[in-house]
Formats: sequence, structure tokens, C-alpha cells
Amino acid sequence: MKYIDKTTYLDEGHAITDSYLESECKIDEPDGHYRYQNVDYSGSFGTTTKGAKAKMMKLAIKSQHNLCCYCMRYLDEGEGVTLEHIIPQSCSPDDFKKYMDLNVYPLTAQEVIRTADFTGVDDIKTDRRPHTVTFENLTASCEGKFPDKGGSSLCCNNKRGEKNIYPLFYVADVENELEYMDDGSVYPNERCSHPIEYVETIQHVRLNCQSLKDIRRLWHLFRNVPYEKIESCLTDKALREETLLNVLFQNPDMSGQDEKISNKFRTNDDYWHTLLLYRWFHQKI
Repeated sequence: MKYIDKTTYLDEGHAITDSYLESECKIDEPDGHYRYQNVDYSGSFGTTTKGAKAKMMKLAIKSQHNLCCYCMRYLDEGEGVTLEHIIPQSCSPDDFKKYMDLNVYPLTAQEVIRTADFTGVDDIKTDRRPHTVTFENLTASCEGKFPDKGGSSLCCNNKRGEKNIYPLFYVADVENELEYMDDGSVYPNERCSHPIEYVETIQHVRLNCQSLKDIRRLWHLFRNVPYEKIESCLTDKALREETLLNVLFQNPDMSGQDEKISNKFRTNDDYWHTLLLYRWFHQKI
């Protein structure tokens, strides 16, 4: 997992939210007062001609260097990408407070307000923005789909639903707080600052689903193989089979998983293409 630093893009993200709120949600009352109504992520935020959701998606992908906030899949703008609400859209006051108490920048009480509290006050005076449409609470996630699973989402945003998570991608040292095992599974290590919360989040977004474990195991085995050679295997099946045989079945304890990996990746072009979408892991694990 990679740290997401949104600092450079906060002003641009705030401008998208502010423009949406002013043009679509602000109601001027006859008595001179005003209020904000119908802050609707699923409706006007995405369907108006202003294109707030599309702009926010583009900015989130850019701020994440085109990587899924959870699994590190490469994101191609407009294809297989969703916007993830870190704090769920339907969030009780108690749950919202729990997120604020984490005090993980930029998702803090100084920056974000619960949407229902934002719209419930006349003439509201605050620099905080409603959580359902603000940049701090929105990250880009893949759909968690893999070629042999019939279009089902196995991980990340769609699999999480509205389960509570810890925003570990906002922890600056997150890369050094996670450890990848030989089988491709990921767990917090002894340096982790919040191991219980990390484990729960990994479970909720299913970062240890078998498809991801197989992909990460292959990148671990390919750590000394030049990336250009791995990429060439997409179109050269003979090279692909040779490359796989050179790294698989070296560990008897892993023979069962390696056999399944071989059967899946040796002939399935779509799966090799998916493997390349996870090239961030090359020489990292």
C-alpha cells in the first residue's frame, strides 16, 4: 500500500466541492437567510452539467498516481474505477466522531463535517465541507474484479460496502508498516502503529483474497526478473511459460498454490494483463 499525500491537490479539490455546493445546493431564503439542501453524492453531484463527480474522480486518480487506494492496481481513468467514501455516506453521529477522533490528516474535524450537520443549520459559517462530497473523504478505488470470477467484486471499495475502516493510506509510513508473505498475503508488522485497525481494514476490503495473493506472490517471485521481460510475456506465450517455470515450484510448501497459479496464468491472457496492472509491486516485495 502507498501513502496518499493530498496536500498539493487540496485547493483544487475544495474548489470542486465549493462550486457544487454554491451552484446546486445553496438556497437563498426570502428573508435574507440561506441554507444548503440536497447535498446528494448519488444524484446531483454526479449528474449535473457541472460534472463535479467526474472532476473529483480525475483529481483523486491524479493524486494517487493512478493507483487504487487499497490494492495498488493501476487505474485507467474512466474504466473500472469508483470513488470510495472513507467515512461511509450513511454515517451516524457516533461513527463520524470515531473517525474524527482518529485525527488522521487530512480527514480531521478541522476539515470535514458530517453532511447532515452541514445541511441542518441556517446561515452556516464553517470552513469544513460535507463528508459525502469533500476531497478529503474521497479516494479512487478499483472495482476489485478479476477475469475468472464472472464480474464479481472480490476486494476494495465494492467489497467493503460501508464497513468502518482505518484510513491507513493516509499514514505517511504505511509502506513500512505492512509485510508481504511468501504466499502473497499482507499483514501489519511489528512497526505498525495500529495493528488491530490495520488487520480489520485488510479484512473489510479483502486485500487477502486469493486472486490478490496469487498476483502478489508472482511479483515476489519475479522480483529479480526485468520488468520488460514480464511485460513481453503478455504476447509471447512460450516466454511466459519459460518465465513461470523458472520461478514456480522452488518451495515445496508452496507447490499447491504454485500449481494453481501456473494453470491460471500460463494460458490466460486476460489474467496476465491483470497481473501487469499490479506492476507497482515489482521489486517491492
